[in-house]
Amino acid sequence: MTFTLLLFSTRKPPPQPSDHFPTKHERYYIHRVETPKSEGNTERNPTTPAVLFAGAQTDFDYDSVSTLTFADQAAFGAYVAVMQQPENAAKIAEVEGKYLDTSKTSIVPVGEAVVTTRE
Repeated sequence: MTFTLLLFSTRKPPPQPSDHFPTKHERYYIHRVETPKSEGNTERNPTTPAVLFAGAQTDFDYDSVSTLTFADQAAFGAYVAVMQQPENAAKIAEVEGKYLDTSKTSIVPVGEAVVTTRE
């Protein structure tokens, strides 16, 4: 059985100009629109609220959702072990520190995808 995670992450304000994005990382950014500052927008996104179909702005005060899929949970554990080796952890921290506010990162495993079709 595959093992998939959803990673909710929040960018740091980018330096001007910004070119500190990863070169390869699959992620989905929350769709936002530029608006005047208004009541209901969040402090972090005062003029760029999320486009909502349901929920509140405070539910979407992160910037992206990423998926990481492994063959199984053991493969994920092996990946974590490699990433936590001191030299690798230092490299990751250096890169993430340029663009990611890690104090607001959440990671959760998800179950198998349930697909509903018209048939």
